[in-house]
Amino acid sequence: MHATETMHTQTMRSWQKRIFIICWITYASYYLGRVNLAVALPAMQEQFGWNRTVAGLIGSSFYWVYAIGQLVNGQLGDRVSARRFVALGLGVSALLNVLFATSSSLLVMTALWMLNGWAQSTGWGPLMKTLSRWFSPQQRGRITALFSPCYVAGHALSWAMTGWLVSQWGWRAAFWIPGLLLFASATAWYSIARDAPPSPAPQSEAAPTAAAPKSGAMDILGPLKGILRHPTLRWALGTCFLSGMIKDGLTLWSTTYLMEQTGLALPMAALSSVLIPIAGMGGAFLAGWLVRGGDEHGEVPVVLGLATLMVLTVLGLYAIGGTQTWWLPAGLMAATALASHGINAMLMSSLPLSLGAGGQVSSAAGTFDFASYVGGALSAILVGSLQDRFGWAAVYTLWVGVAITIAALAGWQRVHSRKAVATES
Repeated sequence: MHATETMHTQTMRSWQKRIFIICWITYASYYLGRVNLAVALPAMQEQFGWNRTVAGLIGSSFYWVYAIGQLVNGQLGDRVSARRFVALGLGVSALLNVLFATSSSLLVMTALWMLNGWAQSTGWGPLMKTLSRWFSPQQRGRITALFSPCYVAGHALSWAMTGWLVSQWGWRAAFWIPGLLLFASATAWYSIARDAPPSPAPQSEAAPTAAAPKSGAMDILGPLKGILRHPTLRWALGTCFLSGMIKDGLTLWSTTYLMEQTGLALPMAALSSVLIPIAGMGGAFLAGWLVRGGDEHGEVPVVLGLATLMVLTVLGLYAIGGTQTWWLPAGLMAATALASHGINAMLMSSLPLSLGAGGQVSSAAGTFDFASYVGGALSAILVGSLQDRFGWAAVYTLWVGVAITIAALAGWQRVHSRKAVATES
């Protein structure tokens, strides 16, 4: 019996490694057909004579559809096979990238990229659900630390590959070659992945749970209502929205900031901005490592600490103002990125995984991702407007206010969770 149990444990661990690796590679591959547009746009503008507003229409339409798709497809991910759903989403995204490469009409391109936003939204929630079936909630910190960097790796690979493709064969190659790679990724995922182990992975008795999906017609607002009723998930939803404001605002405007505040030329400013995703990857790893697997509220103090770090670093940016020393503001921005990406990655992965195999993991992950993207979209508008009217000091004020709010919400949640534990005991 002992030998049989040992063999079963070894087999389970082997499968866990296999599932983790294919999930990691699969989500990284989504980015091949998502962020390639950003690198290809300058060549497309040159060929078609588009201005920035017209070119931005394609990218903007993608993100709004993607955000809404997270709500719907996150819920679908809890109701259908993740193995089939993810393969379908990748396959559709692959086809849309290939069709995009053959088009020369702005209207058609915009429509295709909007549909691609929907296909791309099939990834995060279902993959989180798959990981929750194969790993226990106590393992969520380690899984978060190791899994979250996949999107940074996918982003970097996509930009590097797309830049080379555009320089060698023009902008159309930046879509049809990633399209073929996405087809290959869909095939690999469907061949290797499995929705769940033969016997359920061990679950934590203390893990917070959400109601199982109801049968019958899909209620899009159902998961949102459930999240708003759950104190921990409700807090996380608001925090994802706020952290997305800083994370995506920083990513979008970092190069502009360095050029205007330090006098760097565009090539050096762009190169220095690479610190943002690198620090973000470090933040995701750090946040996952800090989460205590046995504590269902382990994410709260980590958010509080990282939010406090954001307040200090943004105040540092305000204090130095304009300077000819580029490394100091770049370092402070990187530290801000570490904190904001850490909060965002942890809440969108660690907290859904804490729900366990019986919870609405995909719905929660998709809803959190939706909130983060809405916050990022709002931040893009606010930061640009504040820059034009009042300068960078107003941007710092916005970011400090958001960071303080995140810290205050985390502090309130910490007090509330301790009272709840005391009452139960």
